[in-house]
Amino acid sequence: MLFRGMCKVVAIAFVTNQVLTTIFTYVAQQLDAKLPHDTIWLFSCVTCGLLTIWLQSDARRAFGFARDKGFIKTDDKKTLQIAENCPKRWLVILHIELNSAALRV
Repeated sequence: MLFRGMCKVVAIAFVTNQVLTTIFTYVAQQLDAKLPHDTIWLFSCVTCGLLTIWLQSDARRAFGFARDKGFIKTDDKKTLQIAENCPKRWLVILHIELNSAALRV
């Protein structure tokens, strides 16, 4: 389950990073045609790291909100159910995939 969650985070971060880096490169080269490639590389690395951290923290906040508002229920000690009308349900699922300890909550 952790692997599936990490694959989702990496895929989302990679796609978003590519879009943002392309936009950054275009705008930056309009301002300075001799922009060093190291600058673009650094922007890409920092953006990817920040996106990964942001996505995981957003999933953690969504899980906490869903738990506090009663969107997450347990039938028994093994089954966790997330309400269909839960806002940001996919982030709650992502948090559970990334943190198996959330299943015990």
